[in-house]
Amino acid sequence: MNLTLAEIARCLGTLADEGFENTVVTEVKTDSRTVEPGDLFFCIAGENYDGHEFAAQAAASGACAIVASRMIDKLDAPIIMVRDTKAALGRLAACWHDTCGAKLVAVTGTAGKTTVKEMLHAVVSRKFATAKNYRNFNNQIGLPVSMLKASADQELWIMELGISRLGDMEELAPVASPDLAIITNVGPGHLEGLGDEAGVASAKTTLLRYLRQGGRAVIGKDYPLLWNAALELVDAPVGFSGRDDADTDFFAVFLGAASDGRGRFRLRTPDGDGELTAPFLGAHYAENLACVAAAAHCLGLSRDDVVEGVNAMTADPQRFCCKIGKGITVIDDTYNANPLSMAQSVRTAREMAGEKPLVLVLGDMRELGKEAMALHEELGRVLREVAPAMVFYKGDHFLDVERGFGGYMREADKPEAFLEAWRELCITEGVVLVKGSRSLKMEQFANVLCRTLDARAQGGGL
Repeated sequence: MNLTLAEIARCLGTLADEGFENTVVTEVKTDSRTVEPGDLFFCIAGENYDGHEFAAQAAASGACAIVASRMIDKLDAPIIMVRDTKAALGRLAACWHDTCGAKLVAVTGTAGKTTVKEMLHAVVSRKFATAKNYRNFNNQIGLPVSMLKASADQELWIMELGISRLGDMEELAPVASPDLAIITNVGPGHLEGLGDEAGVASAKTTLLRYLRQGGRAVIGKDYPLLWNAALELVDAPVGFSGRDDADTDFFAVFLGAASDGRGRFRLRTPDGDGELTAPFLGAHYAENLACVAAAAHCLGLSRDDVVEGVNAMTADPQRFCCKIGKGITVIDDTYNANPLSMAQSVRTAREMAGEKPLVLVLGDMRELGKEAMALHEELGRVLREVAPAMVFYKGDHFLDVERGFGGYMREADKPEAFLEAWRELCITEGVVLVKGSRSLKMEQFANVLCRTLDARAQGGGL
């Protein structure tokens, strides 16, 4: 960002004090511990903290000014007063976007949005100077901070938008004001705040109301609730699909694993149809690949650009990342979980295992509200469908999953206890999927198993 305090004051609808015209802001910060000389500090109030209480610390660290919604005494820095600091942060990001004139791509959806953002960035950054938000910094603070980190010479900004309750998209979408809106899919995620799948579709497609003039929409066509909701808001959305029988110009299907552990996919676009390999595996990645191909096409890129971009990617270590150790493939998919992504991952793991044993190490799916019991029972039925050799489970919904599964499961509260139970299975080949909501820290289970397999591969036994 390269704005003066005077320009920022005008963006926020306040008067510029003397000296503001000559003060250039280095960066915007919301955490006082990271403030450096020349930064602008926003006092954001959260559930468990209030940034106003740390304004003095930010000023002492060299903040050039403080944005606050209430008066703060004895502060050695100028104060810009606003009614709501979080809303003001969004207004400033939108103002910076308008100043730069960059084209903005907004990505949302129940599952796969971070993967699509990263994959699209890998593709388009080969042609354009491109900005993106870090991992899933996608809420009312993360989105504007990410936009404010983008520079004026980056001509394309790819920004992920994440929502968990009604009204979130109404706050995020006008900040992004996209030229291209991507909605990957909808499913039963964040039902505690969004109600049901129809509510999720309605909330996600609210983004389309804030498309810039001439803007386009890329929508998952495999989800009727989403597609129909989108058709009510835009005339000609670009559809994509993870099924080869879909009526769309953009589809991809997963063909299985290559000998080097990479994924084999078929990708069809108006530019061509054929096979490619990529550093990821699974049918759900086919949907993401088709989505990226459709978005890239809208941005003027070809199928070849997509193939080259995805081939240059490095797999995310917590997003269906396969770690092969002497006959056992451990799939670390621990970044997060909802019913849609969980079912996709479980079925893909079964496909990868083939006739070999499949072991599932799973945890609760959080933020499902009143539907939590039923959706965990449904997960159990998905598990029964794939016939795993063993299910290890961590979380409050063990009994709900077990009821749907109808078979024997083992609790896995701690990684060490899981490891002891794993040794009892005496499995020498197969696939292990580890997945659960982020707060459960399921990566600890994947890590301890991988360390054990590495030791075995080096002759250290089990």
